[in-house]
Amino acid sequence: MDEKKINTLMAEGAKLLAKSGKTVKRFSISTLIPEKWLIDEENEWDTHLDGKSESTKNKLNREISEILEKKTKKEYSPNDADVRVVFDLSVSKNSVKIEFEPLFVFGRYKKLIPEISQSRWICSKCEGDGCFKCDWKGKFYESVEEFIGDPLKDACKAKDYSLHASGREDTDVVNLAGRPFVLELKAVKNHAPDLKKIAEKINKPKKVSVSDLRIVKRGFVEAVTESHFDKEYTAEIEFEKEVSETDMKRIAALKGIIIEQQTPKRVMHRRADLIRKRKIVELKILNRSDDGKTANVAITAEAGTYIKELINGDSGRTKPSFAGILGFGAKCRKLIVSRIYDEFLDVILGNEDIPKEDDEGGYNHAFRVSLSKSRRDIDNGRVYSIDEVKKRLDK
Repeated sequence: MDEKKINTLMAEGAKLLAKSGKTVKRFSISTLIPEKWLIDEENEWDTHLDGKSESTKNKLNREISEILEKKTKKEYSPNDADVRVVFDLSVSKNSVKIEFEPLFVFGRYKKLIPEISQSRWICSKCEGDGCFKCDWKGKFYESVEEFIGDPLKDACKAKDYSLHASGREDTDVVNLAGRPFVLELKAVKNHAPDLKKIAEKINKPKKVSVSDLRIVKRGFVEAVTESHFDKEYTAEIEFEKEVSETDMKRIAALKGIIIEQQTPKRVMHRRADLIRKRKIVELKILNRSDDGKTANVAITAEAGTYIKELINGDSGRTKPSFAGILGFGAKCRKLIVSRIYDEFLDVILGNEDIPKEDDEGGYNHAFRVSLSKSRRDIDNGRVYSIDEVKKRLDK
């Protein structure tokens, strides 16, 4: 391709970038060059190795970015762009186009009522069109993802969205704690949404509420999804037989105990069949009914603890359990997530100072977290330093 054609494409690219919108402040460049150019370049380098040669692709990207910056007054930012300008210099294409980059919005959500799933649960039979299986709704449940994603998608003029959260609660569980999430909006045309107004719109139906909305970098997806936080729960329990004060004290004695949980039967279709050890950090009996058949209990447990199975024993797969201690049935009738110990995220967001280390050189209970992708590393106590975390977030 001659220089004239390249200049024509650059001029066209500048026009497209200028028209991409006022909220587009930064751009990156992707250059697809003919294979023959690469072969010729390698041959040239093999015969003239001076250690100072600049690749054709790097040279083009540098020169094009300088011209586009000058013509559009937008900033060239290869790692943090709002749009990507794609130049295809192949003989068959010889074209330029704009690709809108994703936008990432951090926040915390509360699920105020049960029977709402976290992720979109499209009917597998009709694939969203509506049929008898899903009662012509196209889905089995309303979802947190939709309540948050639809208003943000509209405001950001995005093509689609995905919810990335720090764990999940069951469909029948209420979450009043505020679970951290990052919503990834795809192919975004408006990169400056009014997050306050969007939050008001999300919160209005009083089914799901959000707080702390802010735009973050891509690295926060990993920070949220790979963090594992201890949680507090309030459980309403129904017993097969009447329980006494002595029985309740035996249950309360689980405080500080490390339990063993084999993967629950109800999740075996999606989880490996393993035995996991989890600590019951705190356990308080809040009240017991007059007939001794129900009670309310506050439980603080390590990340990854199956609370329902802690109560019902899951046919002996969780040891010890409430049912196992009592020798008769116990089931969780209602479960509320009341607190998530996610102060770690406030530190890396800049909301709080780094807490002091304890006598053993570790962080206090509320700050313990691991960004490791391996559950094994989490169990071995791998905790990343703040500097390591911030480096990850700059990706």
